[in-house]
Amino acid sequence: MRRYLKDSLSPSMGVALVALLLALSGTSYAAVTLGHGSAGRTELRAASGQPVLGSGQVMRGYFAAAAGDSTSGYAADAITFPKKLPSGFNNNHVQYIAQGDPTTTHCPGVNRAKRNWMCFYVGQQNAVTLCCIYDQNYGDPAVSDYGARIYWNPNASDNYVDGTWVVRAP
Repeated sequence: MRRYLKDSLSPSMGVALVALLLALSGTSYAAVTLGHGSAGRTELRAASGQPVLGSGQVMRGYFAAAAGDSTSGYAADAITFPKKLPSGFNNNHVQYIAQGDPTTTHCPGVNRAKRNWMCFYVGQQNAVTLCCIYDQNYGDPAVSDYGARIYWNPNASDNYVDGTWVVRAP
């Protein structure tokens, strides 16, 4: 028996067995230590899904699209939020501020949005006009809890658009 163990147990197998035992003991410790409804269990459960944007918190990002030399079809971009919008967010509270347009009460300036609003600020554009800002059900203008799709109509060749977006939770 001793010869069998010596021949079959290599140093790498020994390290693997020790790692397995440590991993199993950590899982057992967590299962015993974290009681039902404890904060630890709640945190572990929340970590498995997409986090929700907290009250008054802000997310920001970029958008960009181009249709090349085409004057038909669409230029498009899609945005996926790093955090899900909270259930109280009004998905139709969306404003698009084109290059040179004045800001509004709800969208008072680049990288800023009032609570419960999403704002798109165009940085530069050429030969495009906004078509639609869609949620998952093609509501327009609207955003879903997870992001939005934006389409522009190209008007001439060498068309492009880019800018920033910002959304603030209620």
